[in-house]
Amino acid sequence: MSTRDVAELTPDALYNLEIRQYNSAGTHLAGSTFANATIGKTLDVALQASEDCQLVIVAHGDGNTVKTELGTRTLQKVQEEITVEATALNQIDPTNQTSMNKMPYVLHLKHVKVVKDAISGKFIIQSIDGAYDARLRLKRLATRLTMTWIYAVSDFDIKQILIQSVPLAYAVVDAPDEQDGTYPSLIQQFTTIEVPSVGNSGSYSCWIPANVRGNSPAATSEALRTKANAPQGSAFVNFVAVDKTDAKKKLDYRVYLGGRESSDFNVLGNTNYNYTVNFKHAGIPTDDGRVTYIDPIPASENNNNLLPTANCFMIAPGGAFCFDPFVFQSNGTSMTNDKLVSWCSIGGIKSVKLLWQTKENGDVGDPAMGIANSNDDHTNIVDVKRTDGSTITTVPATGAGQCFIYCRTASNTTGGSGVIAAYDGENGTGNILWSWHVWVTDYYPDATGTETVLMPEEKRKLKLVPVSSTDGTVAAIMMDRNLGAYEGAFDAIPKDILTMSRNNGFHFQKGRKDPFPSSYTTQKLPGVYQFTLSADAPPKHIMNRYKPDGFHAIVPLSIGSGATSLQKAYQVPISIAGGNGTTWCSDNPRPAWGTIKTIHDPCPAGWRIPQKSELYVLVNRNTSVIPVSAQDDGGVLLKYDNTGSIFYMRFTGYPPNITQLNNVGTMGYMSASENEAIFRVLGLGGTKPEIGSMRDYDAHTTRCVQEKIE
Repeated sequence: MSTRDVAELTPDALYNLEIRQYNSAGTHLAGSTFANATIGKTLDVALQASEDCQLVIVAHGDGNTVKTELGTRTLQKVQEEITVEATALNQIDPTNQTSMNKMPYVLHLKHVKVVKDAISGKFIIQSIDGAYDARLRLKRLATRLTMTWIYAVSDFDIKQILIQSVPLAYAVVDAPDEQDGTYPSLIQQFTTIEVPSVGNSGSYSCWIPANVRGNSPAATSEALRTKANAPQGSAFVNFVAVDKTDAKKKLDYRVYLGGRESSDFNVLGNTNYNYTVNFKHAGIPTDDGRVTYIDPIPASENNNNLLPTANCFMIAPGGAFCFDPFVFQSNGTSMTNDKLVSWCSIGGIKSVKLLWQTKENGDVGDPAMGIANSNDDHTNIVDVKRTDGSTITTVPATGAGQCFIYCRTASNTTGGSGVIAAYDGENGTGNILWSWHVWVTDYYPDATGTETVLMPEEKRKLKLVPVSSTDGTVAAIMMDRNLGAYEGAFDAIPKDILTMSRNNGFHFQKGRKDPFPSSYTTQKLPGVYQFTLSADAPPKHIMNRYKPDGFHAIVPLSIGSGATSLQKAYQVPISIAGGNGTTWCSDNPRPAWGTIKTIHDPCPAGWRIPQKSELYVLVNRNTSVIPVSAQDDGGVLLKYDNTGSIFYMRFTGYPPNITQLNNVGTMGYMSASENEAIFRVLGLGGTKPEIGSMRDYDAHTTRCVQEKIE
């Protein structure tokens, strides 16, 4: 790490300068703007006298690289809303004066005293202790990263270099966490930079936003700067080397970025980070925690873990399983998936692929399902084989007992989700016939039993106990978290927005099996948040899904705004169907979840979508008005039995179509299986939990209940 030196260019003026004054709570007090300001000269700025205030000074750059003025927003709004896309700074050449004039420069002074000078009558900036110093040095917004590498390992060649956990946008004014000083929040969007044209030696430089993750006392040497010791969300560089004789065999080297001390994982703004990485070893360095040797085996190898088929499989990280795609378990009995059989009548299953996956911590961490061998070869994650030993592409599978699909999840993660799909063409070509949600989690509640289980947390489930035996409600045993959630919260409100959002889980259109991502944001979105889909970047404020390579985010495609057939919708399981006031499915009858589990139910084996009579238990046990403060908690605590025990229900809002989110942070939902019912909590104050109607095209979260209480 090195600070800026004399050889580096700085702007020849402070272009489009904006100076804003805030009180200690962040309320705007005063400010001034200047087309440009000469460096080293004094400025007359409109300020108010204050014993303790804040100043934010932003040079927007020549041409207004920072497009939006701070204006009279509160400081919190400035921190949340004023950003610069990374692409705007990527074009700045650090060796060209004209180009560097576009670089934004920023200074945030958190404690300033503004007093009126007795002689001049002007307001003067002082430090809190009264010292005069009007010289203010602004800081370059961007960090400069330069990587130089020399690879000298005889049997491998460098084929890919990835800079991981890079914030997607620059926050013009950082908002450090009040507890540990880290920023940006891990719930923000992050991205991966793929270094172009790599070889066994080379150099690459780029601008990146700050990513301050703190120190790790466990990283006492460079060799201990490993994933196990790095703070969550730390930036790192993957060097991927491929065996010269077998392209599936790889060495994955991980180099974490940070300061001079081995314990320092902070990537600061206004700083240059210069790395020279030398690779030289004989054999496989199995004792080095920074290196992973990848020698993938097919998902079918040593995989005899045959599970009952459902549209969702709960699997621990590193777990493997197989299943018959043409059957489906309902109420403990296997039944034939007649829809899939009928759709296979003219072709059948010829191949399988990983369609999408999440990372273990939103946009940071490793992909939950792993990294596929190549774009065309996903067999290390998902594979299909005929049970009679014949080749699946020669003799496609068309019915029960003819094939098994095999799947293996990544072992180096804490969890997440993925979707695997069966195709009617070879190598993942043609149409998707059916798909299955793989919920990668250490959560494994038993699908049998009659009572609440609180310990261990990994097996926690909650018995919904009716208030009265004659009130028309029915007891049920429910999971402690939304379907697909990273975690559940019990007995208390989660401590921060990140933990709250890890309770979101996925959304499901009525009667449809396919999971859709929830909101994932630190911001309070408007009641109706609309966005556009872009081929260049995924939408903001929503959980990202990633391709089988583990770092390219997926942008969903529109199926159309009107109703579509069930088969067409299931061919595009990544996208919400319908919307804009129409039904999503044109089939008659439309698919349903049913009071008895159907082939469209999205829950794992032994579990199903709850019934309205079961969710009414929550209505009857929570008759109090929801306080307005529930919005600040991102959800509400609900009673579920006669002991007063409570669980947290997240206000996820819902998507009514592919380009919209409604009521994020103000409403929470649980889908029911019949009568278009949905349990609804409106965190607006003056309302109580209720059962309402579920519109056909909306997609809501849900919680699975046991099919049987026994």
